[in-house]
Amino acid sequence: MRTTKYALLTLAAVATLTSCNDEDWKVGNPQMGVKTELGTACFGDSLRFTINASDAEVPLSTLRARLYFGEELVSEDVIRTKDNGKDYEGAIYVPYLANIPDGRATLVLSLQNINFTKTELEYEVMVTHPDYPSLTFVAEDGTEYTMEKQERYVYSFTERLPQELKGFIKTPKLGENGNELTFGYVSNAITVGAEAPIPFSNANPGKYTVSFNTYTFEGSPFTKLMFNDIQFESIDDTHAHADIKLTTGQTITPSGFPNYSDWWIDPDFFKKEDDGALTFLPASGSYRIIADMQMQYFRVYLLNGNDPATLNEDGSGAVWVIGTNVGKPSVGSNEVGWTTENALCMAPIGDRKYQITLVGGQTVSTDGINFKFFHQMGWGGEFGGDALTSTSDIVKVGTGSDGHDNGNLYLADGKNLEPNHVYVFTVDLSAGNSAGVLSVVDTGEQEFEEKPVTVGGIKLSTSDNSSYEGTVTFRQGDTLGITGLTGLDEYYADPDYFTFDEDSNDFKINVVDGDYKIKINKSAKTISAIMMWNGEEATFDNGGAIWMMGWGVGSPSMNSQFGWDPGAAYCVAQIAPGIYQFTGEAGPEQGSWTGVRFRTDYLSFKFFMQDGWGGEFSGDNTLTLTENASALISLPGNFELAPGINLEEGATYRITIDLTGGVTNGTIDMIKL
Repeated sequence: MRTTKYALLTLAAVATLTSCNDEDWKVGNPQMGVKTELGTACFGDSLRFTINASDAEVPLSTLRARLYFGEELVSEDVIRTKDNGKDYEGAIYVPYLANIPDGRATLVLSLQNINFTKTELEYEVMVTHPDYPSLTFVAEDGTEYTMEKQERYVYSFTERLPQELKGFIKTPKLGENGNELTFGYVSNAITVGAEAPIPFSNANPGKYTVSFNTYTFEGSPFTKLMFNDIQFESIDDTHAHADIKLTTGQTITPSGFPNYSDWWIDPDFFKKEDDGALTFLPASGSYRIIADMQMQYFRVYLLNGNDPATLNEDGSGAVWVIGTNVGKPSVGSNEVGWTTENALCMAPIGDRKYQITLVGGQTVSTDGINFKFFHQMGWGGEFGGDALTSTSDIVKVGTGSDGHDNGNLYLADGKNLEPNHVYVFTVDLSAGNSAGVLSVVDTGEQEFEEKPVTVGGIKLSTSDNSSYEGTVTFRQGDTLGITGLTGLDEYYADPDYFTFDEDSNDFKINVVDGDYKIKINKSAKTISAIMMWNGEEATFDNGGAIWMMGWGVGSPSMNSQFGWDPGAAYCVAQIAPGIYQFTGEAGPEQGSWTGVRFRTDYLSFKFFMQDGWGGEFSGDNTLTLTENASALISLPGNFELAPGINLEEGATYRITIDLTGGVTNGTIDMIKL
């Protein structure tokens, strides 16, 4: 629909102008000839038009296009019209806004001459939402993900992703007048054209779905990790932290943490109530809480300003634990060691006393300990045998002259800690930092409520509801039949042993029939296996197993390189009789991620006939390199990268060992998938 309007100056203005030069002044008659169809457009389009502009009496000034949503002016374009009778081309942007329904907009075209006489044309324009076939999410590292259309307005993709995924969404250009649009983030909302990346975040890394609605501009997931009203900030893909002032007895309500009911709660800092809330136990102060989504626990330490607290001269402040045979939430999966960044902060309980609670066989070794107390998270002040004495008849403090390192704790001769018993270690500095007293109290056996996990009907063993293992008979092509675990699609299972099956929501077995020890780490969300033979680890002679040791290879990441330690070798998956394979991504040694099983810049490994030294593939049993393998690796002794070769970071490689012709005629192949 089109209407035409002519607009003149007010009579007063006309009188003023005519008084200057009655003979030269003319009203004029601007005319527009519209040569474009203007009846429809999509939100986000550039509504293009071609106008023939003329005025037989007065020179032209401007051609103006205005677009209205209701009474609101939403877009405007102004063109200078210097030449009479010329065709002018223009474009007015149709804004793309959230929650605006399809409907009619008003386009007003206005042509004005130099004497301010105007002619206006109005058009009703039907504006609709573009129906994109798909969208593209572009992550900060440049990786692109196709967001498939699920229904009208809704687009999504599902992949294994980091806990925090930042990037922007872009649309394709639709039609002759369409534009490629980008959606970013501003003022806590997804917005067209915003420059900041959209901070999608999941409760944990792994396989999850990212979605976006082109009508409402709503996206997901935006998981916020919260302690009451304090939001945690991301450190990396599996850690987030918050600095909080806490008071003794304060109630904390955690929210957003993945599988929170399965998290290990540090008894020195919190008591978990029946409703899931936490009661804070130590002395009031400023604390840093680090949420470890992989290990599923909260690491807590006292702060002084923005830095980890240290021990003050008057005995106040913080005391730290560094050393071996101790670790939270499990000494087996997270031993402190002598890496000072892993130091455990003892809970300050008042009166210059500090406490750490350990459970035999879970957070502390039962048959030997070797850790000590420090004044800071790092080297520097520490408690030697001259500054700390023990009242315990089990745990002693070394003096440096008694066969034990100065200040290191050790178990008295003939003494062990009892499995599953709770031991409270308390350091009392009320008499001064040079007269500390250590007490160790056995409070009895910890009540353990097992959360069973079964595979193929076989119940796996666990002592901490985190690490599970058991021997199970595998049948190639069957599924594992796992019960007791949720979110299996988030687990990283050894890709040569297992393949996740979407239909059954379980893992399909890739390896040959036989008995296997399966290991499931619920905290790290990993699944691995080892071939067994008559209750023992299989060897090449008994079961047909081959093993890999060396550097530059590891599983599930470069954080777990195999190395050359006997008993720590990797059992290579036998996918057919006499055929073995090892598959993984290539990545850096430091800062690697789950799935990186090859180092890009260094390899040095070989294959053995047992878990450790003994029979190996060398000499008469040397594996012959295929042409594919020779392009990537060489065999100067161990298998190493070929001269001048680096593996491509992020690419997936596969090694295949073929022993079907016997150990004296074996071949090794390596390809990039």
